[in-house]
Amino acid sequence: MGWERGSVSDLLVLWDVDGTLLNADGVGHDLYDVVFLQLFGRSLDAFAPMAGRTDRAIILDTLSRAGVPEPRRYVDPFIAGLTAQAPMVREAVAVRGHALPGAAAVLSGLRGRAYQSVLTGNIRPVAEVKLAALGLRDGLDLCIGAYGDDHEVRAELVQVARRRAAAVHGRSPAQFAGTSTVVIGDTPLDIEAALATGARAIGVATGSHPAADLIAAGAHTVLPDLTNTSAVLQALLT
Repeated sequence: MGWERGSVSDLLVLWDVDGTLLNADGVGHDLYDVVFLQLFGRSLDAFAPMAGRTDRAIILDTLSRAGVPEPRRYVDPFIAGLTAQAPMVREAVAVRGHALPGAAAVLSGLRGRAYQSVLTGNIRPVAEVKLAALGLRDGLDLCIGAYGDDHEVRAELVQVARRRAAAVHGRSPAQFAGTSTVVIGDTPLDIEAALATGARAIGVATGSHPAADLIAAGAHTVLPDLTNTSAVLQALLT
């Protein structure tokens, strides 16, 4: 099979988290409301769109919508508040969330065939506890991932992950250029980030966007879900 030719030396696979590997059942909205209340003494009236965006972008949009003056000055304090709530997030996701079907098997099947990590809009502490709460942490090298506190623009996270992977594994950044990086996610923004950086874009229709949206965004491959392990590995590694 084609995926058997994959090698750990020549491929960087970056997974989106929410909607791709797991469903956190709205914990993100609860988390934002808690931190906003702590910082400003009132609850949020409305939430900014979250799917496919980075926490830095979501926070700035949330604060602007809430009428907070000079919202950019509060982005880092808000991130600190999210970090402090990570233990609560782990408990909530363990109770309310679930790993998406096939996710654990695919992560296990990819181990040793590629460098694999995450490219997520979550800040790292929150991403890590979500994955750990649902048994998806093992097999992911989170030190080479890219997170929502690294940059406001999702496409920039691809470059962050490439640089980290190169540094951690003693390789040239060029090693992971172009389609030597694969981004897999459930939103058009995941696909756009991959295409903007020359990476291979794989959509998985397990989130709020149907396959047609991912195809329209330009995904090279679109999967209905992760349940067919062999098909997913072939898409990733061929």
